[in-house]
Amino acid sequence: MLKQYLSLYLLFAFSFIFAQNKSFVYEMKFKSDPNKDSISKGKYVLDINDGKSMFRTVRDKQTDSTFHVTKRFSFMTTSFKDFNSVSKDSKAKETKKFINNFQKLFTIKIEEVLAWKIENETKETLGMKSQKAVTTYGGRNWVAWFTNEIPLQEGPYVFQGLPGLITEIYDTKNEYTFTLVQIKNSDGKLYEKEKALPISWKQYEKLALDYYSDPTREINGKNAGSTVMITKWQDENGNEFIPNFKEWNEREQREIRENNNPVELNHKIDYR
Repeated sequence: MLKQYLSLYLLFAFSFIFAQNKSFVYEMKFKSDPNKDSISKGKYVLDINDGKSMFRTVRDKQTDSTFHVTKRFSFMTTSFKDFNSVSKDSKAKETKKFINNFQKLFTIKIEEVLAWKIENETKETLGMKSQKAVTTYGGRNWVAWFTNEIPLQEGPYVFQGLPGLITEIYDTKNEYTFTLVQIKNSDGKLYEKEKALPISWKQYEKLALDYYSDPTREINGKNAGSTVMITKWQDENGNEFIPNFKEWNEREQREIRENNNPVELNHKIDYR
């Protein structure tokens, strides 16, 4: 019995020390339009520190680390965006995803429980033995591969809770795939996001529909409460011009309709 306790202690001690000094880089492949064959790609980083984790794009991490030093945002979005950034807190048992809306940052608490079924099938990933598991999330069925050679109950995006790091996970429609491609050293800091306002999925839908109705509202002078101040527009040659906001809105609305395939299909918005 003492030997078992010692083994468990060493296992958790290893996972804590290992996670403090490593970043796990994932490649996300996805179909923004399920009716087309084109696939988009992006690099994401999973950082873990003392029971907390942050999953975000490489650029997003750079922005967060800069903010922690300067307390000033190095860039902002001029639109409503879901960058698929997620924070997890295993101690508080809380998972949140982040949404950018112009200069504001929002969080949605993920209440959906991941019920895993571990199967016997195995394969090799980055030289490590991985085992298969399945679950459901966001209106999709998911297949995951995890390795207990890295005893962290973590993974990309909202996924967690398996007895080892998730090395790959994809939905059965092959519209989203997260694959571990690199493990690299880190400075051990999490650079958590700050000043995020909590919202519900219903509020998220309202924000998205408000943006869709007038995508340029924050920069076209119609929104009196906007904090974005643009006094003049210039092209790449420095010549001033007046934007055609009507065409701009129509183009953005068309792009939103044609790229409406979120991870959470059960929260897909019906743009009309």
